Amino acid sequence: MLGAIGLALLGAPLVTLPTPAFGGDPTLIAIASDPARMRLYCLSTRCGDEEWRLALTPPPAKAPDIDPLDLPPLRNVQLPGSQRRVGGISAPATSRESRAMYSNDYRIGTRYGVQALRDGPTQIGLTFGAGYRLAPLYDDGINRPGAVFRGELNLGQKIGDRARWTQRVQVESGHGDTFVKQSVRLDVDVWRNWKLETDFAIRHDSNGGGGSESAESSIELIRRF
Repeated sequence: MLGAIGLALLGAPLVTLPTPAFGGDPTLIAIASDPARMRLYCLSTRCGDEEWRLALTPPPAKAPDIDPLDLPPLRNVQLPGSQRRVGGISAPATSRESRAMYSNDYRIGTRYGVQALRDGPTQIGLTFGAGYRLAPLYDDGINRPGAVFRGELNLGQKIGDRARWTQRVQVESGHGDTFVKQSVRLDVDVWRNWKLETDFAIRHDSNGGGGSESAESSIELIRRF
């Protein structure tokens, strides 16, 4: 029985159902026949729900604001003689040594100087050299021309905020004669734009063994304009 029914179905002609007909606007019919055209256009660079997830994501933690006044001060390390400060402005370091050749109407020669102390309230400087004296009695030195050796020692000391003491010793030797000059100076700021300058000097010249000495001093009150 079942076999007869199967043979009847296989032998029956194939029946095709007609496509259902829809009435209305052809444009609507074309859109309805293709479901992909019913999707809305996405004008964003992100589609789906990516923009929603980004909007709902909490922002990253912001670093706390730091007040520069709360930071510890920088440590300023200075080596001796590394900087000079003039009027609050730092200048590049200068050499403690100096070398020079000179010539004038009464002496030619070379000199070498070194500043042993220069930063701080105390200054110590030393200068020495050799030369040839062309004429005597034109400056502090021996009383005859010829080869000479010269040396100079400078001492300075700041006393408080208003006073400064300076001592200078000059020596020149040649042909058996020796000349020595020692001067002391004290400068005091007594008032605004007013300065008191005192100077005292002693000269000694061996002059072939006989020797002579002289001294001089001065006191000046100077006003700056």
